[in-house]
Amino acid sequence: MQNILLINNGYPSQTNPQYSTYIKSIHDCLQESGLHVELLILDTNFKTKKEKIFKYMNYYKKLFLHDYSKHDYVYIHNYPHSFLPLIFKLSKMKNLTIHWHGTDIFAPSKLSKYLNMISYLFLPATAKHMTPSNYFADMVSEKLSIDRKKILVSPSGGIDTSIFKVQKINKKDEVVLGFASSMRTDKGMDFVLKLIQNAEEIEKLTNKKIKLLCINYGSEKAHYSDELQKVSNVKIIEPVPKNQMVTFYEQIDLLLLSTRMAESLALVGLEAMSCDVPVVGTNDFAIKEYVVDGISGEKFEKADFASFQKAVIAAINNLENYSPRDIVLKQYSKEHVVAQYKKYFGADNE
Repeated sequence: MQNILLINNGYPSQTNPQYSTYIKSIHDCLQESGLHVELLILDTNFKTKKEKIFKYMNYYKKLFLHDYSKHDYVYIHNYPHSFLPLIFKLSKMKNLTIHWHGTDIFAPSKLSKYLNMISYLFLPATAKHMTPSNYFADMVSEKLSIDRKKILVSPSGGIDTSIFKVQKINKKDEVVLGFASSMRTDKGMDFVLKLIQNAEEIEKLTNKKIKLLCINYGSEKAHYSDELQKVSNVKIIEPVPKNQMVTFYEQIDLLLLSTRMAESLALVGLEAMSCDVPVVGTNDFAIKEYVVDGISGEKFEKADFASFQKAVIAAINNLENYSPRDIVLKQYSKEHVVAQYKKYFGADNE
């Protein structure tokens, strides 16, 4: 059995169940593809900044002391956050693959941009590369001057369609809008707030009562939670583990994916679609690859509230005619990723 080391600066934990949930999905896919998987990850059981720093110090120590020679493959995610202890070890790793996800290419701050740029200097020429979408493969190719044809597109563990499946609850004459992203302005939470504040106007145009369901997490959650609580038709729930998110999608009729932040995939959109919930999504980034107007939802022009509201109204009026799950089954399922891993890591040759 081939041996693979999975490295990432995060993994879902009891304290932080929504931290790097995609890594848990990737871990599961690697195991199901027939590989022996060893984890080298950041422990995310922390609540304070001080605890997080301590966990990072321990993570870096483990990275520095680990014996990489015993692994047939090394699979690194969020590379800039882990490269410092690995500078003199990267070139000695067998079959190194870097999986790029988002902020490792589009840095959210000056410090992370500087860190990213330094990390790129130590990338071995022999390293192979993955991205979650075609859009992001183009971005990585341009940023790192890597031949686009040599980048494998693999959707971050894919969607477990046996968990995320259709279990509709009859809501009669009301429409529940869902927002499953982080409560941040760059994720489009400001548009969602404005939209629900304008619910009366939307109700007149759709003849439906409008409600909003969202999750209380993100760096701006205090502000947005306070504002949302001023609106009567809003319910805010606490974060749950990824495999329990299906209960969220069961309660909604339409997912709002209003981000202005570059998304390499946006798994919540695909999870909703797997539950046959259509998506109103930004006409940009990887989102435009799976939100197909009239089939899996409706797209709107990025950072344009009028376009966003128009798309939401169109989607509400067309709710019975979407079939978003079909797209997930064809291109984004867990089974699709497992088949990719078997071929890529040689597990199907054993």
